[in-house]
Amino acid sequence: MIARLKDAIAWIGRFWQSHRPPRSALPVVVAVAVFLIVMGLLVDHAARAAAMELPVWTRGILGFLTNFGKSDWLLIPSGILLLALRFYDFGAIAGSTRTAIRMTIERAGFLFGAIAISGIAAVILKYGFGRARPNTADKVGDGFIGPTFDAHYASFPSGHGTTMGAFALVLLMLAPRWRVPIFLGTAFIASTRVLVGAHYLSDVIAGYAFGFYMAWLVAWAFARENWALEPASGAFPRLKSTGGIPIWSELATLLPKRLATAFGLADTSAESERPGAASPAIRPVHSQDHLMTGASRISVVIPAKDEADNLAVLIPEILTALAGRDHEVVVVDDGSSDRTGAMLAGMRAEGKPVRHIRHESPCGQSAAVRSGMLAASGDIVATIDGDGQNDPAYIPALVDALEAAGPGVALAAGQRLGRTDGFWKKYASRFANWLRGAILQDGTRDSGCGLKAVRREVFLLLPYFDSWHRFLPALVIREGYKVVHVDVVDRHRRFGKSNYGIFDRGLRGVLDLFGVWWLRKRRRKVPVVSEITSTAPKAENVNV
Repeated sequence: MIARLKDAIAWIGRFWQSHRPPRSALPVVVAVAVFLIVMGLLVDHAARAAAMELPVWTRGILGFLTNFGKSDWLLIPSGILLLALRFYDFGAIAGSTRTAIRMTIERAGFLFGAIAISGIAAVILKYGFGRARPNTADKVGDGFIGPTFDAHYASFPSGHGTTMGAFALVLLMLAPRWRVPIFLGTAFIASTRVLVGAHYLSDVIAGYAFGFYMAWLVAWAFARENWALEPASGAFPRLKSTGGIPIWSELATLLPKRLATAFGLADTSAESERPGAASPAIRPVHSQDHLMTGASRISVVIPAKDEADNLAVLIPEILTALAGRDHEVVVVDDGSSDRTGAMLAGMRAEGKPVRHIRHESPCGQSAAVRSGMLAASGDIVATIDGDGQNDPAYIPALVDALEAAGPGVALAAGQRLGRTDGFWKKYASRFANWLRGAILQDGTRDSGCGLKAVRREVFLLLPYFDSWHRFLPALVIREGYKVVHVDVVDRHRRFGKSNYGIFDRGLRGVLDLFGVWWLRKRRRKVPVVSEITSTAPKAENVNV
């Protein structure tokens, strides 16, 4: 352990020597920062008193503006841009556009690195200094009390100030001609932390200076590697030359079309609605014209919350689709407050093969699907959303595709055509599906479709976490099985409204995506298991 620690320290030393900024610039930067912080400490209370005298109507405006000092709105877009450009194959794109994309990746990486590294370092300092925030200092004083790991004692330096200082350095590298507006704008956003009473002036000055300094170190590290920046003779590196390629015009004119095609965002609905246009060769396969000859028992799991009206229509459709086959319908009532229970009880009284599994309180779709899977008695379990947008007439096709593919295939996944979602939800979903597919390489165009059929014995092997059902193809592949796909056509919701919005799962979905990617990377090889002994050894008779 000690040897590894020494090796790590030695590596950091070598990295610093090869990536450090010019020695002559360091004393100047530190001296200016220390001077500003000391001056801030001297006027902290006067500045706070002046801020408290501001008119009440300004509080709402300042409270809104101070949100721009958060790092989220810089880290998330730049991180998504990095992922999108990093994992997409741009090999077929012209050389100038490919160069523009590469340089955009480098610059987005510089922005992400500067904000993230300075932010992490600032958090460490915050909890190390342990200075009380202004609203707490009235009781305990405004001194530095050391490590507390309490948010009420994490005032110095300001996190918003750190973000704005780092952002200022990044913008200064990208657009040096705009240095005056850059400094004024970022300094004003940082100062709103004082104006809203969240920090002292010295906290903000220290944060701004620290963020600027950390981003400066990151800039020189990038310049030494010739990423986005290149070394210069002064204290600051300079933006790497584009070689005469107009980066923004290249991206603005060519990249959107390429990405729209890659994400499937090109709208083909106009063509399909023209008179004489060919319609998709996909139609529901009803039980009367599709002979289901398999012997497997089928369980259909329906996760539902307050979907009584839709279930009253959906369940009879499922029973019709599976007529002539051994089957059951398992409705997982995720804490519904409507008449779902009474409606299902009525169906059971009529002798329909419907089971009612209930969560005492809402636990989410993933938990509901899992509860249904565990309760199911079938060899193959089909899932379908309870809102009625999935057409159950496709369940036979999913089951047959799974059975025909053989035991090496564990999942038949529906992929929607002609989606009925709104504009923004549809295209946000397509982008999310593209990003997931690019990272996980699961070969699935639409992992969010509720129509799936999976072998229950394989499901029991899968890891569980919230939102796991959206990554089912990748998780099945991780276990060494294959996936087949069946195109399905969506329907309009009959009753009620969706429980999901566009942004409900955004950040959590990104974290889940990296979690599944990590799970797949951790399993390098799937073992092929076989038992050599076919029967248990018999006891040997011994005659005495």
